[in-house]
Amino acid sequence: MAQALSETKLREWMQKMGPRLINLGAVICRDRHRAEEIVQEAFLRLWQRPPETGEVVYPAWLRRVVVNLSINALQRTRRPVALPEHSADPALHSAQQPDARCARDESIERVRAALDRLDESKRAIIALRAYEQLSYEQIAEHLDVPIGTVMSRLNRARAALMEELKRDAGTPGEEPLTFDIRDYRTA
Repeated sequence: MAQALSETKLREWMQKMGPRLINLGAVICRDRHRAEEIVQEAFLRLWQRPPETGEVVYPAWLRRVVVNLSINALQRTRRPVALPEHSADPALHSAQQPDARCARDESIERVRAALDRLDESKRAIIALRAYEQLSYEQIAEHLDVPIGTVMSRLNRARAALMEELKRDAGTPGEEPLTFDIRDYRTA
């Protein structure tokens, strides 16, 4: 039987993992408030019944719970919701010239809109790789699938994302999006 967490220890884990888990959930379910509720549910589960293998697996366990709860929440409601407007990614808030920042923001919005149109399983695997920066091995462990399956699912998700981006580039009056797939292949 796993040892119960103290409130202090739970608070430490919430401070350590909470913001990243909220971002992960928000990418999958496209709703920051729902993601916050999902993360709260994940921490509640951790507090009530922590994994028997101990603290070393908490980050992986929490990510897996958040991904599963996010996908389940989407499958229950299936309603369109906008992505959160603000990202906790500090790289997106760097000081740039207004023109460059505007162009970058437009590109990011196009990618977000394309991600938004993907099904939740494709968004989830892209989020684990791009946002959480997990290795193929770590993703395979989280999803409990072979590494080859992760590679093929990630490849299909990237291809679907590129198709959505190409569809956006065909919008009249809109400048074509310049996007190098190698950026995501190395992500």
